[in-house]
Amino acid sequence: MAPLHRSRSLLITMATFSLLTSARAANPSAEQVLISTLMRTYNRNARPVFDRKRATNVTFGLEVVQLVNVDDRNQMLTTNVWVRQRWRNELLTWKVGKYNGVKTIRMDPNLVWIPDVVLYNSADSVFSGGLDKYKTRVIIENDGRNAWYSPASFRSTCNIDVTYFPFDEQTCTMKFGSWTFVVTDLDIEAETSPTFSDKYVKSAEWDLIKASKKRNVEFYECCKIPLADVTIEMVIRRKPLFYAFNLITPCMIMLSMILLGFFLPPESGERITLSITVLLAMAVFLQLVAETLPRNSETIPLLGKFYITIMVEISVSLMSTCWVLNIHHRNSGRSIVKIPVWVEIFVLGWLANILCVRKPGAQNDESSLVEKQENDGGNCDDDDNSEVQVRVASQELNGRNTSMNGEAHALLSMNHKKTPKCRSITQIQKRLSQQNGVTKISGDKEKGTENSFAQDLAVLAEHTKLNREIEQNQKKWKHVAMVMDRFFFWFFIITVLISTLLIFKEKIRQGRNG
Repeated sequence: MAPLHRSRSLLITMATFSLLTSARAANPSAEQVLISTLMRTYNRNARPVFDRKRATNVTFGLEVVQLVNVDDRNQMLTTNVWVRQRWRNELLTWKVGKYNGVKTIRMDPNLVWIPDVVLYNSADSVFSGGLDKYKTRVIIENDGRNAWYSPASFRSTCNIDVTYFPFDEQTCTMKFGSWTFVVTDLDIEAETSPTFSDKYVKSAEWDLIKASKKRNVEFYECCKIPLADVTIEMVIRRKPLFYAFNLITPCMIMLSMILLGFFLPPESGERITLSITVLLAMAVFLQLVAETLPRNSETIPLLGKFYITIMVEISVSLMSTCWVLNIHHRNSGRSIVKIPVWVEIFVLGWLANILCVRKPGAQNDESSLVEKQENDGGNCDDDDNSEVQVRVASQELNGRNTSMNGEAHALLSMNHKKTPKCRSITQIQKRLSQQNGVTKISGDKEKGTENSFAQDLAVLAEHTKLNREIEQNQKKWKHVAMVMDRFFFWFFIITVLISTLLIFKEKIRQGRNG
């Protein structure tokens, strides 16, 4: 009996549900009756006016919510927006009293007429300039006023000028208008509300400076009657902090390494290595940032110009370093390379005084001169007098014993290596004076060797004089190298500053005007 009782209960429940459903179907809601009545003879393809000569006025509004992406290479702008459209549909009106006070209904846009306002400069792979993006319902009021509010994401084309990258400002436009209705059938007007408000989500890379809407009427090849559109113009500015910290600052650090190379002495042999290392590091860094720079063949960005200029300046500093080292090691052999007169006048005379470059070894020469005067009682003569003393000493040896030959040569050679020439000659003269008595005893014992000893001293004097001239000439060439090194140092600093100002002067001037 239990299963029979359960089946009877189920049948009673189903019957009750059927009766309730029938009652509801027999007594629909006022909104349901209104929609059924409106859609009974309505065709959504018909333009919503009774008089076909009158245009349908559509008020178009757009509020920018977020700048999603600005594609420099593909010249595209991606934005998230809120679209607002309003128009009047004369075919969908009703009296509120007949439908229990229903003033507003919301219907699927596929059931009613909607304006085919699309984005003209859409960059989507599949053209969907607006109609396929709006998924919200249309709000219909009893007097025929329709409102369609919907969020959307658009990808539009934008002519991006990267001349001042990364300190650039771009002006991008979004053009909305009807794709099939001319201005006599559908006239679109711009909404007066602001284009962006406090609901705007700030971008991490771009700042939205201003945005505006403007109505345009233009002729196209398709139609003899113009079409109306609303153009949204946005001015955006790039935030340069990322590029300044990651691209410009490392470049300036590598550039400073070249300046440090001018402080290295030429004798160290590391100046060329440092310059080449910095140049290679700059080349590697350029390869790393190549993906960041926009690919554009119409204009060269400021950052690209800056990198090319720095590369050229580093190369020039390398060439100047090679030239300075060539001058520093000039006259390294046993021959004398004379310095041109104009170099002595212009470089050693005028330029050295301006750059405050002292002659190399001048301070050491002064200290050694004081030491000589203290040791020799201030009787140390100059180089020319030393050579004269050598010749006088050779003449005094005429008629003296040849046994003094080897001793004089040894004494002169030893003193020539360890002490100045004037001191060595003085010691030779003292030594010869002490042994003057001995040489007089020998008399004319070996007169045949006198001329030989005198010739040896003359050759030694000439050799000493030549070494002294070579040494003085080498010091002059090193002085020229020091002056030119100091000149290239200041020239490089001034060149870097001027080139940087020239590259960024237009942007600085534009920033002041802005």
